Amino acid sequence: MMISARITVLTLGLVLTGCGVKADFGDRPTEQVWRALQAVAEQPDYDHEDYTKRWTVVENIVTIDEADRRIDIHRELERVLVRPRSNPLHQEVHWSIQVTLLPGNEVLFESVDPEIPSHVQFEAERYFTSVRRLLAGLPPPEHIRGRMRVDPIDVEEGS
Repeated sequence: MMISARITVLTLGLVLTGCGVKADFGDRPTEQVWRALQAVAEQPDYDHEDYTKRWTVVENIVTIDEADRRIDIHRELERVLVRPRSNPLHQEVHWSIQVTLLPGNEVLFESVDPEIPSHVQFEAERYFTSVRRLLAGLPPPEHIRGRMRVDPIDVEEGS
């Protein structure tokens, strides 16, 4: 019995340790990639077309280390998930993330806290998709375009 308990504890330790995902942006200028990584960290988009993937950002604290090309993100998310024929489910999520720009424009996205690897993978893909959209110059997704603030300097006078 003691051996199986030890194996369980060791397995949980391995599964829930901080894990990371890498993405390659080698085809873009380094400074452009670095600015896009910062912009996506500071303005996260959790308004997904699939209602089961939508979240509200409650808190988003971003610390940028220019010298080490590292971004520390501490983020609190919440939602009330309402599925057909079920009771509403209130959920809260806390993320502690480090995003590091490595040589060759490779980016490492790491969860600092213990997390389930598939959750980290999904969050990293959400982040990298936003970075790729920004680098490609694509407009914001249709479902959030109507809620975006218009910068007064972009609006022509008299129109």
